Amino acid sequence: MMRRSPYFIQMMANAGIMMTVVYIPLLARDMGASKPQIGLLVGTFQAAALLSNLLFGRWADFGDRKKFVVAGVVATGLAVAAHSLARGLPGLFAVRAATGFCMGMFPAALVAYYYDRTQRLGRFTGFGSLGWGIGALASGAAAASWLFPIAAILLGLTAVVAVVGLKSQHVRLDQPFLDTRVIRHNWHLYLSFYLRHTGAFSIWAIFPVFLADLGASRFWVGFVYALNPFSQAVFMNLLERFDSRLLVQAGLAVSVVVFAAYALATSHWWVIPIQVALALSWGLLYLGAMKRLMERNPERSTAAGTFQSMFGLSAVSGALLTGVTGAFGYAAVVLVAAGIALAGTVVFLYAPRGHAG
Repeated sequence: MMRRSPYFIQMMANAGIMMTVVYIPLLARDMGASKPQIGLLVGTFQAAALLSNLLFGRWADFGDRKKFVVAGVVATGLAVAAHSLARGLPGLFAVRAATGFCMGMFPAALVAYYYDRTQRLGRFTGFGSLGWGIGALASGAAAASWLFPIAAILLGLTAVVAVVGLKSQHVRLDQPFLDTRVIRHNWHLYLSFYLRHTGAFSIWAIFPVFLADLGASRFWVGFVYALNPFSQAVFMNLLERFDSRLLVQAGLAVSVVVFAAYALATSHWWVIPIQVALALSWGLLYLGAMKRLMERNPERSTAAGTFQSMFGLSAVSGALLTGVTGAFGYAAVVLVAAGIALAGTVVFLYAPRGHAG
């Protein structure tokens, strides 16, 4: 069981979190939120996750990584359960901020824990994507009133597995807690990912609404979301053997094409093949970036936590960007996103390197 526990934790924690992610924009719209407010809600969640990933990613390199995983999953489960108490937009903003902070407590510790024991990432990251897919499908299939209780139960079960199935993994770096060397050595990778994902999050902030306006029911919104991570799980298992730098380059380039392709969609059916291509772009980029950071940095939890924090930073930027580009329609949102992803590709290809680059 101990050997399989990280896979289960990665998959089920992601499933529980994803169930809320897909449904939140639709719930916010039902509560009367405008598109800019939906973008701000997503940005609030990600800003909290940004701060948490930076803090706990670093902290997990100075303690027992198992404790960070257990505490983070338990806290996230409680925060997800609290969604059932939100009765309006202010309450929804509060529980999303709490969930984002709790969610950022454990991913970096979990990936560093796994890599230190196996020196591999492909299957592990694939199980993470499988979890996103399960959560997306569940969000479309389950009754809305049961989404948050089911997600909280999944996270509760995940916490039990973490307690029983993980071994203590104590780490103590011979360096000060406040140290910027990881950022200095990997800044071009972080920046290129940040730019790509700013464009991506400007799309995801209103993506469920975009699909609904193309004619997708709530079930089909969940299905389209699920197709992306399920495809990722396949691609990530196939891509492990390739060089990490090549993976990142290809992931950035394919992202540019995929983002632009959304502008051509005239119904939710057209989005389905685009989602498969998106899965390939993400599988290339995420696996390549994580492999590169794990291979080249002894501060693995710190490097992973800083990388995870780019999700939050780019989500805040993406939400603000949506507030501007959204006024000009969906085509403007996706084409600007493609342009920003192209800028990230240029940064990765041509920026000067630190020794860990």
